[in-house]
Amino acid sequence: MKSYLKFLLSLSVLLLISGMVYAGGGKQAASEGTVTLKFTYWGSPVERQAVEKALAAFERNNPGIKVDAQHIPTEYLEKITAMVAADMAPDVVYLDDTVATAWGTEGKLVNVYELLQNDTELKREDFLDAIWYKWSANAAVGTNTALETAAIFYNKDMFTAAGIAPPPARAEDAWTWDQFVRVAKQLTLDNTGKHPDDPGFNPNNIVQYGVQWGTSIWEWMTMVYSNGGRFLKEDGSAIALTQPAAYEAIQKVADLMNVHHVAPSPVAAKSIPEPSTALMTKRVAMVMAGQWVLLDLGANTGLNFDIGVLPKMKNNYVTIVLGAPTAIFKSTKHPAESWKLFKWLANPESSLDLMQGGLWMPLLKNWYTDETLIARWAQGNRAHPPSYRTAVMDAAMKYGMPVPVYNVKNYEKIANIINPALDPVWLGERTAEQALRGIESQANREVNGFFDTSRNY
Repeated sequence: MKSYLKFLLSLSVLLLISGMVYAGGGKQAASEGTVTLKFTYWGSPVERQAVEKALAAFERNNPGIKVDAQHIPTEYLEKITAMVAADMAPDVVYLDDTVATAWGTEGKLVNVYELLQNDTELKREDFLDAIWYKWSANAAVGTNTALETAAIFYNKDMFTAAGIAPPPARAEDAWTWDQFVRVAKQLTLDNTGKHPDDPGFNPNNIVQYGVQWGTSIWEWMTMVYSNGGRFLKEDGSAIALTQPAAYEAIQKVADLMNVHHVAPSPVAAKSIPEPSTALMTKRVAMVMAGQWVLLDLGANTGLNFDIGVLPKMKNNYVTIVLGAPTAIFKSTKHPAESWKLFKWLANPESSLDLMQGGLWMPLLKNWYTDETLIARWAQGNRAHPPSYRTAVMDAAMKYGMPVPVYNVKNYEKIANIINPALDPVWLGERTAEQALRGIESQANREVNGFFDTSRNY
């Protein structure tokens, strides 16, 4: 049965590829002398609309180049992998972060650093430092398609009603973890109005949670970093998650669900709506989330929301940096034109709608320092309240650390061992230390160090 399903998937991919070849060939024939680039991408309907708008503008400004854009909403990596195997790779591509750097080392992708050395418009130092997918100190697949980071998003009315000061908007003022838990308890209620520390509180009938905190690696790795922990040991020889600084941080995230009862467990979270609705309906008071939720929060005109920085643990304040990259395949027959498209997509001007709407953040440093540029995307709209400047922009610039997928070899194989091992931890059935020590040797067999040893974390 599995073989048959694989056959069907392969067949659908081949049909997709055939359609691309036919469509691309038709465009080339219709416009002799015009270069046609194949570009593949994913994204929601809003993202697709913005990308199509950006590509139309690119074609207007580059009359000798046409873009055959293929939006692939599902099974994206499988289809791109099949295209590469069939020697039909796109020219420019949104690429899954789990394969990007490895494909760079295998010679499949262009080293963008080399292109920047000879470019008269852009330099390597124009980009934010944390967003590069590098396979060595001087070789990079490219950058994030857009910068993404994390913060605390909250319902202002719920804090006002409870008489509680809201989360700080500056990293320098961030709550300690204990302060954060204490506030979350004050905002958690069972069906009789009791808080978790009240006698008779019923953890099986919570109607309002103080916070929602997910269990994806980037969500708990933020606190591991903040606690002074690491994903791999400094020399890249083994996982570091079995060290106290790491597993203690993971345990504290799990304790939000199973000890303090201020956050829904993965099971309870299934009945919690997405962040905008969860905050609007007062099912939760705070959400730890990626800043992309601002697209929905800003569009919800009935929600009185604001933004605070994440809490911190033992170490200095840390927020996370994440986002899959855009890359150029080395097999392209049009490297100069592909570079033009890459630069166009990296320019915030090309995706200003997504910046203003709250989904994306710019890749270029001057869009965080030039007041005129900041005003064009991060001010004067519902998606970016005044607190955004310090709670998100400044926090990411000063304290952002990339998730391990940017630089850890065999990351996906390691993550596929760690994630299921932590499932019992989120349910309160095992401790983080027990779970991680239980898979330590298995995970270490997949550990193969870092791509760029100058930034090992």
